[in-house]
Amino acid sequence: MKNTAILLFVFMSSIVYAQNKKADDFNLSKTRLAVQGYDVFSYFNDEPKEGDKAIQSTVEGVHYYFSSQKNKALFDKNPNRYIPKYGGWCAYAMSRGDTVSINPEAYLIQDDSLYLFYKTRFTNTITKWKKTPKDYQKKADTHWNQ
Repeated sequence: MKNTAILLFVFMSSIVYAQNKKADDFNLSKTRLAVQGYDVFSYFNDEPKEGDKAIQSTVEGVHYYFSSQKNKALFDKNPNRYIPKYGGWCAYAMSRGDTVSINPEAYLIQDDSLYLFYKTRFTNTITKWKKTPKDYQKKADTHWNQ
């Protein structure tokens, strides 16, 4: 029982730490804009859209643009649900301990979380991730929490 309580504490602490990473660890523009200005809420409707600078929220110094006031309002109710995993860095690269920029239209919703990926004409890291997503997720979580 005591071991279970300790493991639970360590697990919960790592989740809180991961959610409270400093903005300096995130994949941001020079103006601290996340996801290259894409509306993070729109990914959950399976329709990524560029956000509007006039419709924005700021969470812990990171700016998020939205394509509508409705999306902004829903994000504002629970921002941690919509903020991309690993600070918006490529999830596959994070599983290897690297930070690589993303293509904002290369994404996956997994376990109700937004994962972003590097994608070019010749490389699509989502394909690699989908082979063993739980393994890659576990590795990425470990690297992100360091």
